[in-house]
Amino acid sequence: MSAQPKLIQDLQSEIQWLHKATLKQALRYYKDLISFPTTPEINNLIVAELGKGDRFFLLTHLLNRVDAVHSWVYDRCREVEASPDDHIDLWSRGHYKSTIITFAGSLQEIIKDPEITIGIFSHTRPIAKAFLRQIKLEMETNKVLVDVYPDIFWKSPHKDALLWSEEAGITVKRKSNPKEATVESWGLVDGQPTSKHFKLRIYDDVVTRESVTTGDQIMKTTEAWELSLNLSSRPPRQWIAGTRYHFADTYKVILDRKTVAARIYPATDDGTPDGNPVFLSSAEWDKKKKESGPYIVACQLLLNPIAGSEQNFKPEWIRKWEVRPYTLNVFIMC
Repeated sequence: MSAQPKLIQDLQSEIQWLHKATLKQALRYYKDLISFPTTPEINNLIVAELGKGDRFFLLTHLLNRVDAVHSWVYDRCREVEASPDDHIDLWSRGHYKSTIITFAGSLQEIIKDPEITIGIFSHTRPIAKAFLRQIKLEMETNKVLVDVYPDIFWKSPHKDALLWSEEAGITVKRKSNPKEATVESWGLVDGQPTSKHFKLRIYDDVVTRESVTTGDQIMKTTEAWELSLNLSSRPPRQWIAGTRYHFADTYKVILDRKTVAARIYPATDDGTPDGNPVFLSSAEWDKKKKESGPYIVACQLLLNPIAGSEQNFKPEWIRKWEVRPYTLNVFIMC
């Protein structure tokens, strides 16, 4: 067996170990690996394999997100990379949900398979474009990605890539030529595409404040999400990430149908305002509780919109629907 395949085989075994390692063990491994003298070619090969198989390494070392070096973020990286597909991840606002899943996850999928096509869907297209913009900017400015993965990322994407814009999407180096770009961004309720079939659909911020103001808006968002399920190739793959805004929002519909597994992480260990914060410091958590009203704390931070509703935050139309049957059962409190 030649040296490179043997090295890759050893690295893959070590990556499997890293997936079960503690944060302290992983950081020590990274430090020892980087300080070990090798040739530039071997070093790039090692880094390339780690970035492909270790999302936390990709995020913190190749994407320079040293702010993500935190035990809670580390545990979420490991959990998501172990089982990424067919999950709905509802995490407290500001707890690295989009960073781990939509940002680092999309780049890792591209590294693993440059032929992939990814559709990012949000409630409106400008929201989805913001996620695409972050990925696009990383590919434009992160020279390490180009050096480590020269067969995937362009040195001059504006000049060399077949598609390179927020409107049309972005395309990496690939052998196939599907009509879909490598990454595209679309809105669910405004300008949802037709005749597109993505290998991976990522839903991030499908539910917003504007999408829950009326019963019609909730139904419109839910029906748009249902329609978008047809925008997949086979086998269909999907990731869903978001934060709650209402007890009867589209995320509630998805949870009730149980077609995807739920990972729900409120800001505290017991999901109550008085619980211990899982990511924020105690001082940061106390400040957020003081600055935010009961509705924001309940929905956005504790992922328990019913608690906000119990504090008299139910709009008049909700109170009417509670005493009135509805065929879709969208507005009945759980």
